[in-house]
Amino acid sequence: MSVLLNMPVILSADKVWFDESRKLENLCADASAAQANGQSVLLLSHFESSIMLVAAALRARGVAYERFSSLNPSELCGDRLAKIWLGAARAFQVPNQTTFAVDGPVLEIMVAEHHPMQSRDQEIVNAAANMACRTTLRFYFSLDDPLMKHFGAEPIKALFERLGIDKSESIEHHLINTAIRTAQEKIESKVGKDVPTHSAEDWFKYNLPGKKQH
Repeated sequence: MSVLLNMPVILSADKVWFDESRKLENLCADASAAQANGQSVLLLSHFESSIMLVAAALRARGVAYERFSSLNPSELCGDRLAKIWLGAARAFQVPNQTTFAVDGPVLEIMVAEHHPMQSRDQEIVNAAANMACRTTLRFYFSLDDPLMKHFGAEPIKALFERLGIDKSESIEHHLINTAIRTAQEKIESKVGKDVPTHSAEDWFKYNLPGKKQH
């Protein structure tokens, strides 16, 4: 063990899918592939409705998983047996670690959507950076996500068409990441207290009342 502080998390580009069903299918496939390669996976979501959808998708594929709920973070890093964990983003809170397992397993964190507020996403990034093992982090997103419906996904859908991308494939493009970040910043500037909700749709209903989704 070597003594290190605030290990940087490897943040990969978003995987953006044309629709929610394709996103769920490939999120589960990526988690299964990582586990098969000996890596543990932490699947997170900001909303309970999304957690339920991911859980159903995993069960439909016969993929075993364990629920994550305020576990000691060392359980995520210390178990040599590759597992898939599924839980709420708000439960993923990690204090600063003083040691780092150089030869330990890699923990892959996959987030099932962006929160409408960028600061909520940043909390996941910060917690991942405090883990006591090597960590990678990637957000999964679809163009029919409520966040994109709120600001309009048509320009990005047009990008799919212009680049000739098969709708069954994901796209990774800095323009999409920039559009999402800009949307989050606009939303956060209008929201006072963040009212937790069961779903992203409800989040817009209760946090941005009177603002119609497109």
